[in-house]
Amino acid sequence: MKPSIVWIFVVISSAALSAQRDPYEAGVQQKFVSGGTIRMHLSAGGYTVRPADSDHIVVTYHANSAAQLRRVKVEIKPTSSSADIYIQDTPHNNFTATIEVPRRSNLWGRLTAGELSVEDVEGDKDFEIWAGQLNLEVPHPEQYGHRDASVIAGSVEASAFNISKGGLFRSFQEFGPGKYRLHAHVTTGEIDLRELNKDKLKP
Repeated sequence: MKPSIVWIFVVISSAALSAQRDPYEAGVQQKFVSGGTIRMHLSAGGYTVRPADSDHIVVTYHANSAAQLRRVKVEIKPTSSSADIYIQDTPHNNFTATIEVPRRSNLWGRLTAGELSVEDVEGDKDFEIWAGQLNLEVPHPEQYGHRDASVIAGSVEASAFNISKGGLFRSFQEFGPGKYRLHAHVTTGEIDLRELNKDKLKP
C-alpha cells in the first residue's frame, strides 16, 4: 500500500472514531472507599448504576445538546464512610447517566421520574421512584434478609424471589437468611427484581 493511501486511510478512520464519540457527554469523579454508603438524589432521566473494581465514584452523563449539558448540575459530596450524589436540572428528554461505584457499596436512591437500572453491586439497597421503572439485578437472593417491594399502581416482577404481582397497591415482604436489606418502591410504574443470568456470573 502506498504511503499516501495509508495516510488517507488513517485520516478516514480517525474521522469515523471521532464521529462515534458523543460530543454532549461530561463526567465527574470522586475517590471513595469500598463498603461505604452512597446516596443518590436524581432528577428525571435514565440511569444505570454499575459496579467497578476501583476506589472511585464516576458519573458519566449525556444530553442532546451542549446547552442542555451545561445546565445539568452534578455533585459528589463524600465523607469518610458515605457519599451523596446530586444530579439536578436535567433536560426533559433523552438524558442518561451511568454511575460507577465500588463493587461493595450500600446504595440508597431517589428518582423523580424515569428508569433506574442497578447492576450487581453487593450491599444494602434502598430505592424509590415517583414514576417509572426500577430494575435491580439480584444474582444472589440468599444474601438478602429483609426484602420488600411495593407499587401504588403498576407491577412487581420479582423473579429473584418467585413473585409476580400487578394492579393497584401491590407489594410483598419477606425475611431471608442474608445480611443485606432490600427495599424498592415505585409510586406508578414497574419494579423488576431480576435474578441475574448465571452465565453472566462465570469468569
